[in-house]
Amino acid sequence: MSSPNASNSGLNIHPADPHNPLPLYYQVYADLKRLIRSGVLRPGDLIPPELTLCDLYNVGRQTIRSAILRLVDEGWLERHRGIGTYVLAPSNNAQRFFLDRSFSQQVEEMGKRPHSIVLKQSSGIIDETAPEPLQSQRGAPCLYLNRLRLGDDEPLGIQYATIITEHCPGLETFDFNTQSLYAVLSREYHLIIARITHTFSAASASPHQAELLQTMPGTPLLLVKTTAFLENGELIEHTLSYYRSDRFEFTVVHTL
Repeated sequence: MSSPNASNSGLNIHPADPHNPLPLYYQVYADLKRLIRSGVLRPGDLIPPELTLCDLYNVGRQTIRSAILRLVDEGWLERHRGIGTYVLAPSNNAQRFFLDRSFSQQVEEMGKRPHSIVLKQSSGIIDETAPEPLQSQRGAPCLYLNRLRLGDDEPLGIQYATIITEHCPGLETFDFNTQSLYAVLSREYHLIIARITHTFSAASASPHQAELLQTMPGTPLLLVKTTAFLENGELIEHTLSYYRSDRFEFTVVHTL
C-alpha cells in the first residue's frame, strides 16, 4: 500500500545539519512534516523504516524515533506494530497551535505566513513594576516589545514581551514587524533559547484587545506567561501572550 515515493530515497529529504541551532530531532520532524504537507508523503503512505531514515538524515536512531513520536503525538503519523508507520489523512492540524517553539515556527507549521504588527518597541530598565520572574534582574537593560501576531492576515494573539538586552545590545534597532525575535537572537547575537516555561490561565478580552483580535469584548482568551532561558540558564525573555481560545486548540508536546 505504500506509494513509490514513500518506499525509496527519492523524497527530496533535507539531511539534518549539526551546525543548525535547532535540535537534530526537530530538524527531522520539521522536514518529515514538510514532506507530508507538500504531498510528497500522502495519506496511507508507509514512511521509510527508521534505519533508512537514519541514513537519509545522517542521524542516530533515537533522533529519528523522537521526531516520529512527535509527529504521532500531533496526529500526522500512526504507528502499527510489526508493520510500520503510516501518514494519516489531514484532520484539524491547521487549527492546532503548539506552544513549545517560537511563534513563527508555530504559525508556519499551521500552514500560515507569520506576520506581526509592532504596537510598542522601546528600551528601558527592569524595575519594581516588572513581572515577578524578572524581579531578580532589576537594573538590567531591556527591550519592551508589544506585538499583534498574525497568521496570514488573521490575528492570533497579542504579546507583551520584555527582553533582557545585556547580551544583545542594539536589539531595539531591528524591525520586528517582519523578523522573528528568536531568529534575530540566534543569527545576530548567537544566543540560543534552550528552555521555555509556560504558565496558563484564563482571561477575557478587554475592549482594546477585542478590537485588535477582531472579536467581542469579554471573548474568552488564553493567557500564556512565557519565560525563556539561554543555554547557560540565564533568563532572557518574559512574555504575556493573549490568544483567542474560541478559535484555536493549544497544545504542548514534550519529547523525552
